[in-house]
Amino acid sequence: MKKWLLLVLVFGATSAYGGVRADLRQGGKLYKDQKYGQALQKYAEALQKDPQNESAAFGAGAASYYLKDYAAAEQAFEQTAEQEGKLAQDALFNLGNAYYRGGDAQKAIAAYRQALVKNPQDLEAIHNLQLILQQQQDQQNQNDQNQQNQDDASPNQSQQDKNNQGQQDQDQQQQQQNPSNPQDAMNKNDADRVMQMARENERKKPTQAGAAQDSNVEKDW
Repeated sequence: MKKWLLLVLVFGATSAYGGVRADLRQGGKLYKDQKYGQALQKYAEALQKDPQNESAAFGAGAASYYLKDYAAAEQAFEQTAEQEGKLAQDALFNLGNAYYRGGDAQKAIAAYRQALVKNPQDLEAIHNLQLILQQQQDQQNQNDQNQQNQDDASPNQSQQDKNNQGQQDQDQQQQQQNPSNPQDAMNKNDADRVMQMARENERKKPTQAGAAQDSNVEKDW
């Protein structure tokens, strides 16, 4: 924030009403003493008496900002800037700060740019604008890198899945060809023999008692 001390200097000459001048003087003193809540109350009283008072709106924005009520600070600084008075450029700068603290970087950028239109030599506005733009660029670069890492990992994962599946298929085929369990081998041989018999002796009946045994035919088949 900048130029808050200006508040104390300008408040005495901003209103024709004695009550408003008193509120502004008291608000400026409380603000200087960092009693922001009490200062805000005085600025609010001044605005009740003179709703268009530029200094009172500016002071209310400053006090609200330090109370971390950024929405109220935005409203007060917007009111100040809209009046296009002597505090408009400072109000736009501080509006950018309030927007940024409130989480709206895009509005902060717009406010800083408006402040620079009014005063291209405002180094603080230039600094803050560059800072936000750099943060956004860094975030975009990080997002791009994360996406690239995901894209690079996907084909590798897919190939790994294929390799795993291929290994499983190979193990299964090898197990079928060379079963490690003797019982598995016997069952396989029996199955092969039965299938061969079925092909060679289709529709053969079981042998009868006393009949010649056909070595290719199993009993009760």
